[in-house]
Amino acid sequence: MPLHGSCLCGNVKFSLTIDPDPNPDGNVTSTSICHCRACRKITGGTTSVNLTVPSTSFILDSGTLKAITTKHVDEGFDFSLSFCEGCGSPIYAVPLPQARPEVKIIQVGVLDDDGDLLGKRPDVELNVKYRPAWVQQVSGAEQRERYT
Repeated sequence: MPLHGSCLCGNVKFSLTIDPDPNPDGNVTSTSICHCRACRKITGGTTSVNLTVPSTSFILDSGTLKAITTKHVDEGFDFSLSFCEGCGSPIYAVPLPQARPEVKIIQVGVLDDDGDLLGKRPDVELNVKYRPAWVQQVSGAEQRERYT
């Protein structure tokens, strides 16, 4: 299923080709909600809605991404965050070697057409120990205390 996304200013445009079935390298495309403090800072909200895809499925069609590497405030591993150098829209994060470097974690909010991802229940809720008390558990989603 091809998906397209862009940043707020429109300079960065990208494409994804995703398959909900396992890929030959064993990666599975999945959707998640994360409540960790790093995702809160990335999105400016109380959660992040993510699409985890194999790194090879991401194609930068136009624009320039700037990347920073930082330490995850709750888990301690390093990750890189790539964003539009013009408007600052976060496009994806990559957990570095000790976590999952073979994937890109796309911010669903930057997809121009979410392919009905927002119409479906997320596969997993991450870092539920940081979920605000007023936010309900997603029924049917796997619940994880941590990222990994």
